[in-house]
Amino acid sequence: MTFLMILLLVVVALSVASVYLIVRDGRGPQRPPVSHYQDTRFLGPLAR
Repeated sequence: MTFLMILLLVVVALSVASVYLIVRDGRGPQRPPVSHYQDTRFLGPLAR
């Protein structure tokens, strides 16, 4: 019985962690890498 309770606790913890990662996508907002080159030929008219 104790083994089943521990197993249930592990399953619930992993399920909650999975849902959290799905909702948050595992990352916060990120900026482009520093090495990212912004080509001005592909900017929209309002971004110039």
